[in-house]
Amino acid sequence: MDVLRSEDVMALFGVGSGSVDCAGLKLTLAEVFRISSPGKLGVDVRELPRYEEVIARDGWFYLEPGPYLIKYGEYVRIPNGYVGLAIQRSSLLRMGASLYTAVWDPGYEGRGSGLLVVHNPKGIWLEKGVQIAQLVMIKMTGKTSMLYRGTYYKER
Repeated sequence: MDVLRSEDVMALFGVGSGSVDCAGLKLTLAEVFRISSPGKLGVDVRELPRYEEVIARDGWFYLEPGPYLIKYGEYVRIPNGYVGLAIQRSSLLRMGASLYTAVWDPGYEGRGSGLLVVHNPKGIWLEKGVQIAQLVMIKMTGKTSMLYRGTYYKER
């Protein structure tokens, strides 16, 4: 397993040094949503909950304790032969928040999302556009015939 250097990530995505961190593509905070109803997941059923958008005031989100669906600002295309892992900034941990993410499969394309959980009983402030994670890229042993084309393909 090879993890790509920032120079390799810049070449892979065609971005400049301002878009990468030490070991991955910067993912920034674009939108925040409160989860406002239950969800349901079974073998043959997927019902996502309803979401209520949290509006930034003067460019800042104040988030009380609890779970939030967040959307990243970057539209990403994961090439065949690669897998992405979004890993939160350590500053979120130090503020009392966790960002839960999933594997970014080869062939995935879109503006990903994550589950931000605020554990800090006083809440946290996040500025719109702040980097909250980095997408670390892993090179697979080769290309695959199983490219992602699921429900979240080309999500915005």
